[in-house]
Amino acid sequence: MDILSIIFIGIIGLVFGSFMNVLIMRVPKNISIVKPSSFCPQCMEDIAWKDNIPVISYILLKGRCRHCKKTIPIMYPMTEILTALLFVVIYLKFGLTLLFFKYVIFIFLVLTVSLTDIYTSADENFETGMIPTVYIALGILAGLIFGLIEGFFAYYLAGIAAGYLILFFPAYLYSKIRHKEGMGEGDFMFFAMIGAFTGLGSIAAVLTFAAFFGIVAGIIVIIITKDKNYPIPFAPMLGVSAIIYVFFEELLNSYNWSSFIIN
Repeated sequence: MDILSIIFIGIIGLVFGSFMNVLIMRVPKNISIVKPSSFCPQCMEDIAWKDNIPVISYILLKGRCRHCKKTIPIMYPMTEILTALLFVVIYLKFGLTLLFFKYVIFIFLVLTVSLTDIYTSADENFETGMIPTVYIALGILAGLIFGLIEGFFAYYLAGIAAGYLILFFPAYLYSKIRHKEGMGEGDFMFFAMIGAFTGLGSIAAVLTFAAFFGIVAGIIVIIITKDKNYPIPFAPMLGVSAIIYVFFEELLNSYNWSSFIIN
């Protein structure tokens, strides 16, 4: 693996990260990702190509719009950098193999879903976090196609079912007992999509990590907001856990997660 290949993969990751920003900002608001062209969401002026180069333009513009001089959200370059880094790490781990293409698609979808959920949860125009169904449908389809190619279709199909049901039943019981929704269907479907890529064997590990991250995030939010009922999006917890699983699959699969959860 030479340095030029790593640089090339990194650039591809930056481009995909830039496209991800478009999806995160537009899809929840039902705005076409094709038209209009890139524009500043604060002054609505079109953004020229030279001001739309991932990360570089942000640095050259010193984090401000060329037209209105208002601050460009730091999430834009951070999303691009994060995507590029993950693409490079995937390449370093798997090389230019089938697994590279599988997990590049997976990571892109996981980040898009997770960041969209965070963005819509924080936006006052949305009542709760939103997970567009189109991402889930495309993800499940892609995961099953890779499963078919690998020759383990049933294993990944079982991952879809387990991912969905393991969240659905507790959430259903919670809603019946507390008479309010504790987790949205988007989370069930997202976990099903994760199962489509990582298979049945990943479910226990991903759920354990996600529950841990959720508890930590909940404690932090309660300390900051003093609100025990403040809604916390669960998709990002699942997303981070799924990414951890991809990179440490062999190590995590050597542990009996079911016994950990039961105990």
